Amino acid sequence: MELFDDMFDESVALKDVQTDAAKSLSQLVRTMRRLDAEIEEAEAHLKSLNQERHKLSVETIPALMDEMGVERVDVDGVTVARKLLVHASIPADRRDEAFDWLRSQGLDDIIKNDVTLTFGKGEDNTAGDVIGMLRDKGFDPATNPHPSLYTTGLREGACC
Repeated sequence: MELFDDMFDESVALKDVQTDAAKSLSQLVRTMRRLDAEIEEAEAHLKSLNQERHKLSVETIPALMDEMGVERVDVDGVTVARKLLVHASIPADRRDEAFDWLRSQGLDDIIKNDVTLTFGKGEDNTAGDVIGMLRDKGFDPATNPHPSLYTTGLREGACC
């Protein structure tokens, strides 16, 4: 009977441990969800601030400086000077047409190509061989070794 009592006592103790661990796990998952929401909110706020700053720097301030006939101003140790900015982009559906035109005009030296390869576990030697071949051909490949990390993703309603 004493053996049975000992087994019963141990099973009750294990039940408490599992319950405590489950509570801790649930709390950690809730904390992670809360942090995800806070990060999303902060990123949205940062995006809004960047948009506001961009409008000030490329529209509002230059327009007022134009109106005043001012090319440069110093405010609180910060110098703001007008300069011409040109930004262009090619719509994705017209990219081939634009590149063909650039090539026909002898302007193909402004067309850049990025090549990216990802090598998996156990392919370090192959990656090194490819890098070596590229360097032998006069290229200077950029490498970015990094660990492959598995992350935990939460789905709404998937837990706790």
